[in-house]
Order: sequence, then structure tokens, then C-alpha cells
Amino acid sequence: MIECVIIDDNPMARTALRNLVRQVKSLELIGECESAMDAYEFLQRKKADLLLLDVEMPDMSGLELLRSLDNPPAVILITSKSDYAVDAFGLKVLDYIVKPVTLARLLQAVDRLAESRHTARSAEHSGYIFVREENTLVRIDLEDILYLEAMGDYVRIATPQKKHTVHQTMKNLLDKLPADRFFRCHRSYIIAPDKIESIADNMIVINKDVIPLSETNKKELMDRINLI
Repeated sequence: MIECVIIDDNPMARTALRNLVRQVKSLELIGECESAMDAYEFLQRKKADLLLLDVEMPDMSGLELLRSLDNPPAVILITSKSDYAVDAFGLKVLDYIVKPVTLARLLQAVDRLAESRHTARSAEHSGYIFVREENTLVRIDLEDILYLEAMGDYVRIATPQKKHTVHQTMKNLLDKLPADRFFRCHRSYIIAPDKIESIADNMIVINKDVIPLSETNKKELMDRINLI
């Protein structure tokens, strides 16, 4: 089941979207927010798998909300204009729907999330992933991954043997990794918590490399590690 949140300042738009969500068996609506600020506070208290997010809202836009989140869930942007498409995909959103939203279009977007989840489960079961490095498919065992670093349109995957640079987004790679073995500690970094050598203030050391830890994600990481 995909737990989703509707975020839109228009009550009629929320009602229409709620009615569509109820027709999608794989979706469970866990919250509705009438502003981006309400959504930000909601997401500090509760995790969601998917945001159905309006772009144009007073005070804080949907795009600004996404930029404020260190570890955002999957996002389907919903707006009355197509002008934001470039910004939207720059933020690695799952999909971009121009209003009015139809059931068929929503199903298409949700299917993309279901497919990425299936890929993640496959990676967890197999214990490895294949990535394209230049013109070669390279196998990387999950157990060997120390951390991942975002570098624009590329991601660097650090292992004890070498650092692989692949043309991929951080979000797509995170979707393919088992959530119980990896943790997004910062907007630009995903780590394997069991590879941590030390933590001091907002810095993590893995294999002698220093990695930033955002204040937002620090408590969750402390809850995950075996702290005595």
C-alpha cells in the first residue's frame, strides 16, 4: 500500500483528488494539507510514500516545499500550468500532471512508483545492482556500498575498492536500494549506516571520508544505530 498526502490550497481541488485517490486500490490517503507550511509540519511528524502536491500556493509554493525537505518522498506535482515542468523534473519528481487530473492519468503516475518499488524489492532480494558506467554495465554488491554522493546529474557510489560515477539521479538510485540498509543523511548523501566509523556533531566518517549529516535527519539516524 502506498501512503499518500494531498497538498493543495483549493478545497474543491482537494475534494476532486480525494475522490480519485479512493478509486486507486494501491493508494491510502493518510493526510490532507491546505498549505505547503502545513505539509512541512505534517511531514516532520509522519512519513509518507507519496505527495500529491499543488505548485501554486500562497506563502510557500510546492516547489519551495520540495527544496526545503532533506529527504522528500516520491512526488506527483499537480498544477494548472505547464510552465513549471523544467523546475519539477530538476527536483526529480515522479510525475507532473496538469489539471484537471483524470483517473487514467493518476493511475499512470502511480504505476511508475509501483514499478520503482518493485525494482527496489528485486535489488534487496538479489543483493546487488547493475549500473551503467560509461559504456559498461558494472555489478555492485549492496554489501560493498559505503555511501552515495549526488553530483548534479551524476551519482558517485563509493565502495572499498573504488568510486563509481554513474549518470543517474539520487532519487532513482535510492528507490532501487533496500530502505532498511541505506539512509539519506543529507540532501546530497545516502549512507550505509553499518559502515559508519564515527559521528561527531554533524559529520559522519566512513572509510576515512567525511560526510555531512543534516540536523533534520540526525535524530532518525540516532534512532537507527545501536547507541549504548
